[in-house]
Amino acid sequence: MPRKRRSDHPIFSDDSDARRALEALRWPTGPVCPTCNSSKVAAIGGEKKTSRRDGLYRCAECKRQFTVTADTLFHGSKVPLSKWMKIIFAEANTTGTSWQMAQDTDLDYKTIEKMRARIYAAVGTYRGPNTVFGKRISKHVREQRPASYQKPPKIPKPPARDPSNLSETMRGFKRWYAWRARNPLNKKIEAPGVLAELDPASKKNLVRTERLLVHLLSEKPVPVRARRSKSKKLPAKHLAWLVAPNRTISSTEGNCEP
Repeated sequence: MPRKRRSDHPIFSDDSDARRALEALRWPTGPVCPTCNSSKVAAIGGEKKTSRRDGLYRCAECKRQFTVTADTLFHGSKVPLSKWMKIIFAEANTTGTSWQMAQDTDLDYKTIEKMRARIYAAVGTYRGPNTVFGKRISKHVREQRPASYQKPPKIPKPPARDPSNLSETMRGFKRWYAWRARNPLNKKIEAPGVLAELDPASKKNLVRTERLLVHLLSEKPVPVRARRSKSKKLPAKHLAWLVAPNRTISSTEGNCEP
């Protein structure tokens, strides 16, 4: 979980600051309607405010109302955004368990499990460099990739004073580049620096958090079971809340919100 120096950070204690940070990460050039991709939107508020929802916008094209959490894993969640930020920060920078996260955030253990399941489901299809989110998520990303990605060919290193194996090293490079051509990586996620501007003291941790947030905001929400699966094949308990790939949820399972 966030260290003591993180406890007074605005995004971890104030939902409005957390929402503004998400808006800056998802809409760096201004709000865009998630339904029709129109930039002709207006904030609902002011003296004649018709809604008490913070961060509510209305599209002039399709007439729909939306917030920054629309069509993301935050959509429909009753968990405050500031606590979502704490969990995401913890996943990107620590190795705490769900019980530790529940104690630090005053959330229910089952809620933490479902939140982590949504995060891991969103990064399961990531195909960029897997060292940008932290050790634990990077390990999950690596395990979820196809088998062809798992074992890159080794490049033999010639002795420092004996370059006789240089030709073998060059052949090793050719094999590696051929393997990478068959198993390409997407572009690396860049951190805009929104969170680092708020607190430059721990920029490295916040950069990892930003990268994870940028990816989560770009992914569609994944359905979660109403009951956890008892399969022993899953390495972590929170992953048992995920729906199996290529499978739809039955009406009895539903999509239980955290």
